[in-house]
Amino acid sequence: MNLANCSRCNRVFTSVPGGRDICPHCIKEEDDNYLKIFQYLSTRPAATAQEIAQDTEIDLKEIFRYVRENRLRLVKTDTGLSCERCGIPIAQGKMCEKCLRTLSEEIKTDIDKFKPNKPKDSVKKEGPKGDEPPNPKYLKDRRG
Repeated sequence: MNLANCSRCNRVFTSVPGGRDICPHCIKEEDDNYLKIFQYLSTRPAATAQEIAQDTEIDLKEIFRYVRENRLRLVKTDTGLSCERCGIPIAQGKMCEKCLRTLSEEIKTDIDKFKPNKPKDSVKKEGPKGDEPPNPKYLKDRRG
């Protein structure tokens, strides 16, 4: 049994390996807040994060965390979030679409660098002298 302190309220709770670092009470509170935001946005879909925070009494940081986790998407561009790579304003996530595409291409290029250059079927079998097929008699002599 692993005990840990909740990162939000500092209560002691039983943690699960690979699980969240908050207690079940705070998870419930977080889910209730998310539901409250979701219901608010169903009546006012074009609301800004500041309007949501003011009308629902939910902390602005929590709203931005939902946006960063892609659990929530704000319609207006004045979300207060910016791309972590180039700094332009974004509506959700951590990077803008352009930087995400660039990063994806860079990752593909890096992966291609580590792939073998020759296809498997073009690899020729080399014998004892380097470029001729192995001689069964040679192998027999070598074994003894």
